[in-house]
Amino acid sequence: MEEHCDFDIGNLMCYDSATFSTPGDSDDVNKALDELAAKNAQKLVARLFVLPTEPPPYGNGRVATLPEPTTHLPREKPIPKPREATTWEKFAKLKGIRKRKKDKVAYDEQTGEWRRTYGYKKANDINDTWAIPAKAGENDGLDPWTRAQKEKKERVAHNKKRQMQNLQAASGDRLPGTIDLSSSNPAMLKKGKKKKKHVEVALEFSQKSTASMGKFDNKLKYEPEIKKKSKPKRDAEFQRSHKTEKQSSLKLLEKVVGKEEHSIDVNKAVNIAQQEEEARKRAKKGRAGKKKKSKQ
Repeated sequence: MEEHCDFDIGNLMCYDSATFSTPGDSDDVNKALDELAAKNAQKLVARLFVLPTEPPPYGNGRVATLPEPTTHLPREKPIPKPREATTWEKFAKLKGIRKRKKDKVAYDEQTGEWRRTYGYKKANDINDTWAIPAKAGENDGLDPWTRAQKEKKERVAHNKKRQMQNLQAASGDRLPGTIDLSSSNPAMLKKGKKKKKHVEVALEFSQKSTASMGKFDNKLKYEPEIKKKSKPKRDAEFQRSHKTEKQSSLKLLEKVVGKEEHSIDVNKAVNIAQQEEEARKRAKKGRAGKKKKSKQ
């Protein structure tokens, strides 16, 4: 009976509140549940065909727009926290500064025309001015147009740097939408070691990302030097202390000199010399035999 069913077309859901009598056999229960579910699904599909339809933007058939859902489903994830305001947003709110939309065109007093505010052929361009009054203290030897272009580049670089600092301060150690590179480097996870900022870690990774490890790359003006890791001294002679070196020297002397002081074991020294001479002869004979075989 449809009077026991509540339909939520927006969520494509049908809720049957009628009592269900369970048969004795488990197979009969599963069969009865399948039949009841099939009937309710048919009722839900029948409600969809009653909705108004329209032709699709491409292809054949008809498209129906579902109404707003009536059942409020719980969220899978928690509600995201609001983004923390940047330094400029806090200052603007404190001073009551509101963002206003700037005009795209402005009046050019030199030509008497309306031109773009920014970009190509903008209004009141300093490059179109034939004379610029000099200011006090400008003794750098630059012409006013070159000086204005240099100051503009410095302003743009300064504003961009401040913008990155504001975003970094608002989002913590890393910028939004990026991974935390400090945690991906095992050397930076040691206890007692200060965690570097995300931009510094990204710069270190990018400097060593080329085949030459940044040796032949062109560096920027304020880019720091590449930190080179000191190679450990793997030679055993450098790792030995004075005491161990002394002991190894004494062991070497004991092969020729007896353990008793001021006594030389001549027989042992002669045997060592004979063994070394025989080893050299065998090696020389082996090399000569290889040369004969190669000639044949």
